[in-house]
Amino acid sequence: MAGDHDRGKREGQFCAVPANPKCDDCPGSKTYIEVCKPTDWFGHTFKRLVKAKAGAFTFDKKYEAHHILCVAPVSEHLVALPAIEKVIRQTKWCINNADNMIAMPLWGHTVKWYCTITAAGGSAAAGVDAPPFANIPQHDYDHNCKEGYTYEIEVECKKLADAIEESGHALKGEKLEGKLNKLSGQFRTELSTRGNRKEGTHNAWALGGKEPPDPQWCHPFSMASDSKVSTKGFPARNFNEAVAKWIKRIATAISHGA
Repeated sequence: MAGDHDRGKREGQFCAVPANPKCDDCPGSKTYIEVCKPTDWFGHTFKRLVKAKAGAFTFDKKYEAHHILCVAPVSEHLVALPAIEKVIRQTKWCINNADNMIAMPLWGHTVKWYCTITAAGGSAAAGVDAPPFANIPQHDYDHNCKEGYTYEIEVECKKLADAIEESGHALKGEKLEGKLNKLSGQFRTELSTRGNRKEGTHNAWALGGKEPPDPQWCHPFSMASDSKVSTKGFPARNFNEAVAKWIKRIATAISHGA
C-alpha cells in the first residue's frame, strides 16, 4: 500500500493525495488505508519479499487499499487541468473518503488460500472453502494494463472535465462533488459485478482446475471489463506460469523470513 501511492495532486479544497499520515484537514480520523480495513479477512496475509539496497526483507501483506476513482487519472485529468483549476479549487472533495475506498486482495492472497505453500514450493489444496474475500477482483490483475481499470477511470475523468468546461464552469462545489461520488458508487458496483462473473471467484477457481479448463475462469479475478480481460490459462495439474510465479515468490519469502 506504500510506494506506488506516493503521488497525487491537490488544489484548494480538492484533494487527490493519498496521504499517510492523512492531511490535517482531511475528514475523519482514519487514513485511506485504515478507512477500508476488512474485518473478516484482515488476518489472511502472505509473505512478500522486498529486495532493497539495504538488504532483502519480508513483511506480511494484509490487503490493498484501492481508490475506486484512482489517484493518477483524477490528478492528471481533473486537478492538473489549468482550464478548470478555479472550479476544482472551489470543490470540497477528498479522494480518500470512505465511499471511494475498498479493500482488495492480491493474487498472493488467493494463491495462498487455495494452495499449500512451504519454503520448498507449493501444490493445490483440496476441499478448500471460499475465502472471505471471495468475489472481489485482484488488485494486481488488469488494473493498469492497456484499456484496463485505470483507463476506464481516465476516460470518465476526461468526460467530467469536458462537462465542467461545457457548463461554463457552473458545475462546481456540491454539484461536482455529487458527480464524483456518483461515479465512485457506479464503479464500486461495477467491481462487485465483475467479481461475480462465472458465479464468483470460488466457482471460477474450480472451473480453472477442470479438464479442459474453462477459458474464462479468470474473469471474476480481473478488474477489467469483459472484453478487456487479460486471459490466463490454469492447467489443473501443473499451475499456469502466473500462479507458479506467485507460489515461488511466497515460498522464497517464507525461506527468507525463516
